[in-house]
Amino acid sequence: MIARFFLVLIVLVFSFNRAALAQTITPEPIAVPPSEFPLPSAELDKQVAANDTAALRQHAWILWSGVTADSTQSFQGQKLPIWETWLSEQEAFAGPALTASVARQARSLRPFAIPRQLSHRTVRSGNLLSMQIAPSAAKSRLLAFVKLSPDSANFVAVSHPTPNPGGPDTNYTKSSDLDRLNAYFNQNATPVANRKIVDFPAAATDLKMVFVPAKADQLSAIPLWAGPQNSSSPSQPTPDTWNQCVAVDPSNSRSGTTQIDCNGKTVTAQIVPLTSFYAIKVDEDTASRINTTLSLSGASSLASGDYQILLAMHITTKEIANWTWQTFWWQNGQNPPGNIPGSVDGMLGPDRIKGPWRSYAMCISDSIVFPPTDPKGNPVVCYNPFLETAQADGINSNCMSCHARATYPGAPYPDTYIPNGWVDMADPTLFSDQAKTDFVWAIQGSAH
Repeated sequence: MIARFFLVLIVLVFSFNRAALAQTITPEPIAVPPSEFPLPSAELDKQVAANDTAALRQHAWILWSGVTADSTQSFQGQKLPIWETWLSEQEAFAGPALTASVARQARSLRPFAIPRQLSHRTVRSGNLLSMQIAPSAAKSRLLAFVKLSPDSANFVAVSHPTPNPGGPDTNYTKSSDLDRLNAYFNQNATPVANRKIVDFPAAATDLKMVFVPAKADQLSAIPLWAGPQNSSSPSQPTPDTWNQCVAVDPSNSRSGTTQIDCNGKTVTAQIVPLTSFYAIKVDEDTASRINTTLSLSGASSLASGDYQILLAMHITTKEIANWTWQTFWWQNGQNPPGNIPGSVDGMLGPDRIKGPWRSYAMCISDSIVFPPTDPKGNPVVCYNPFLETAQADGINSNCMSCHARATYPGAPYPDTYIPNGWVDMADPTLFSDQAKTDFVWAIQGSAH
């Protein structure tokens, strides 16, 4: 799975960034020509059925080029890529009034919070989830947030037809509407295969970004993925167990190697410029919130002028029934050992993918297994080293088998859950008394 909770509510959400109050940012569409996105589902389905990984990877790189292209807007003196202009999950689920008039509203561009993958869901009480943060969360210092494209956010903002003849429409941001929809399914003994919301539109695109802090006045050690074998915990190689790092130079003036502390061990690390990453300079308010969330203090704490650097991004699009799934992570523009879980192979040229965005590797998982309709097919494995390695058997995981289980009101995963296992969408043991939410966990987590 690329992300077990790719689109669910992230824990410890920050309030609006004060600086954003003084400036409006309007969501811009993905910078990809109509001939390239959205592609006809029949074309993509044919590629998936043929296991045409070259074509599917090309499409993934096209998506990457489109979301990372420069927008027409800037914030705090920094040119924003397209994805930065999109609504956060919190904004999209705040209700139709905010979504419809977002250009006139204060924005929460970067609601940094602990990634849901590094949390364990324990119990639901009403609409609230009780969470326990995994030990690796604090050690890894990872923070994340979710973004929805205009097509995706607009879909969430409006009400949709109900299967109940003459019944009121359903707004997926409202738990009361979803409760009513699920009650209708129960009362009418709706077949499990049909217990679902309306599908998102083909151009719907959802993202999850993952960041780590870096200092403005010294070298910062950033773990470098070199495969499970280069971890002190090969079966669950979370970033805090990796034995290779790079040293990020905020002055962009140094080269060569240096000795640096990498997860508690002194190693020889390549010095890389900050410009090799997409980096966000934080203000005093954001630095304070990050310090509180990550329990940073003393020399490790952030101050105004320090950075949050982008390590990973998940991208999913509704171009096919089960969505397309691709994940990107910082790999210094090189392939990891054995191309596991992915590579930079097939990356588009520098006219399409520019600057720091060329430093990220990628893998795809556009089906659960291959052949894609065979429940006994070979599992497709694709995970993000910065996120899924924290999950049980995460290095064998697949995004689609997880997101297929996205439902409302939701129930804990069974103990027999297989990270990359086949999912029968008509299986009553998984979906009875549930409304399937079109592979989108955010509806379960963010409806209010």
